[in-house]
Amino acid sequence: MGIFVREGAFRDRARFLESLRALVGRLREKEARGMSEAWERREDADVARLSGFGALMEFTVAESSWKCTVEIPPWLPIPQAALEAKFDEKVAELSGL
Repeated sequence: MGIFVREGAFRDRARFLESLRALVGRLREKEARGMSEAWERREDADVARLSGFGALMEFTVAESSWKCTVEIPPWLPIPQAALEAKFDEKVAELSGL
């Protein structure tokens, strides 16, 4: 299984969460179609999980920072580097919030 992690910071938590929810919604319409979505509160953070087909994407949003861990199943025929590049492209819109 391949794993990669991304993290960053933001200035406006409410705006960041709103943008993240919109991003997750768009992902579920295209790239993550068929994956399940779950949101929960853990301690002082909001956690969004997309899972399905052996893959997992988990965003943890703390007070002023975020972290995303992505697990990719070994049978997926797409190179991990390509998936990381696509992820970075999609999440780039969250930068600067």
